[in-house]
Amino acid sequence: MAKTRSEILYFYGSNCPVCKTMAPFVDEAGEKFEGRVALRKVNTSQNQKLAQQYRVMAVPTTVALSDGAEVTRVVGARTPGGLRRLFESAETGEVLESGISTVDRGIRIGVAVGFAGFALWTGVWVLWILAAVALVFAFWDKIRR
Repeated sequence: MAKTRSEILYFYGSNCPVCKTMAPFVDEAGEKFEGRVALRKVNTSQNQKLAQQYRVMAVPTTVALSDGAEVTRVVGARTPGGLRRLFESAETGEVLESGISTVDRGIRIGVAVGFAGFALWTGVWVLWILAAVALVFAFWDKIRR
């Protein structure tokens, strides 16, 4: 394999069902970008120091590096197209926006509306707090910028 200055660090857990589901897609993307972007799969239980160095808090976590610098990081499952964009990010050095998907945002908004509706129906004030928390998490990626 040719030496590349771009790489993907894919942090996974051996007992993580999401990681096991993503494994074939990660391998496929790695093959497509072979020679251009190096794929390093890192088992967090066997490589705790590296996971700590890259501040990995959950698996799967995928870090795109270009010329040794982190350009994009995503936590959680990705579609094959999302993985392709991560590899492209490492190859080009382009920073990707890594907010939550539209489906995830919609689910979180739906949960917030459900809590609010249930709070109106029952009069339980704790449900209002849960609705507010769910709404904050629906837009957390936008709020923290």
